Amino acid sequence: MKKIILAVLAVSLLLSPLTAMAGNATLYGKMRYSFASVQDDTVDGLVAADNTSLLGVKGSYGDDMKAFFHLQTGAKADDNSGTALAQRFFFAGLKSSLGKVQYGRMTNAYKMPGFKLDRFYNTAGVNATGVSSYGGATYGLSGATNGFTDNALEFTSPKIADLITAHGGLYVDDANTDDHGYSYGAKIATGSIMAGVVGATNGNDVATVPGVAADQSAVRGYGKYQGKGYSLGVSYENVEDTATTDVNYLYVIGSYNVSDKLEAIASYGNVDSGAAEGDGFTGGLFYSIAPNTQVFALVSAVSLDDSSSHAEDNPTVYGIGFFHNFSMSSN
Repeated sequence: MKKIILAVLAVSLLLSPLTAMAGNATLYGKMRYSFASVQDDTVDGLVAADNTSLLGVKGSYGDDMKAFFHLQTGAKADDNSGTALAQRFFFAGLKSSLGKVQYGRMTNAYKMPGFKLDRFYNTAGVNATGVSSYGGATYGLSGATNGFTDNALEFTSPKIADLITAHGGLYVDDANTDDHGYSYGAKIATGSIMAGVVGATNGNDVATVPGVAADQSAVRGYGKYQGKGYSLGVSYENVEDTATTDVNYLYVIGSYNVSDKLEAIASYGNVDSGAAEGDGFTGGLFYSIAPNTQVFALVSAVSLDDSSSHAEDNPTVYGIGFFHNFSMSSN
């Protein structure tokens, strides 16, 4: 906790010039921690782990032409390296009636839909590779649903017919001026329904999009229905593993509000080939004990088909933990 307090003070002091200049600035933080009983390839016992606690500041200035920035840094509660803060992302851009353009280190357009769907992201569970993880995406989402992209330039169009937005991205590799990564996609959103497609391709010799190999590509179709007190979402990915091999990832997730404070969430994942081939399930209960504080209990289990690739064919995680969020705004 001492490190978190020092980190908050440090970020506040460092970023005070930015927040002073911004017309609307917010300093925020998220502390996330869990205790888990784990059985997988390397662990058989109790694990206490930070689930990607962080600090951030974001702001905007302007009306018709709005300038914005967003900086986020890691602030792990159990980091004993002597470093209070760790790199995550920092980007800035402009937004107007002509669309939005942003540049920097960021969550790329391919990762974003999976990140938004996964309600177990940055908790504890079994990940895409079939082992326990205490941050990142749940089993059924590919490794391209993790990480950040450097030197990312992305454009999002204004809404077309008040329904469709299109987007594209260029991910520059500084070491090779002619070999970069790209993304493309479009999304339809109307009322309670959202659906879209997004693709990413890396250059011949570079892997600027994390989770996708050099000279390979990935494509994701996704959708979500938001009902009154419940939701249902799906992601389907085809990720090229080699020039001749594709891996398909299916992820389905649903949520239900049991009461004003209690939410039940469950997901199913399937990987159809490779070392992580199998089926997995994650289920959990999230209870709000205060406006900005939640506790949770979950179970995540996967049945892997390729026993030769794993010491444990049925990795399992039983976890309990908590989230605490805070924010301070300049206006």
